[in-house]
Amino acid sequence: MHSLREGKVNKSYKIIEIVGEEKVVRRFFELGIFAGQNIVILNKSPLKKVFLVEIRGYVLSIKSTLLGGVMVA
Repeated sequence: MHSLREGKVNKSYKIIEIVGEEKVVRRFFELGIFAGQNIVILNKSPLKKVFLVEIRGYVLSIKSTLLGGVMVA
């Protein structure tokens, strides 16, 4: 198990757990990002500060600092 921030582009992962501040975890739940979902990293910014991910048919742009709390397998 590792964080999504360490993931590779164009690879699918299964979310195992989301850890972090309560308000960040709540926002992930509102976006449909929770344990058991499959997520794909579509692209990373050149400095790896922003990730483009696809989950449940939606494409989202998320800061890499927030993705450090998304544990995947």
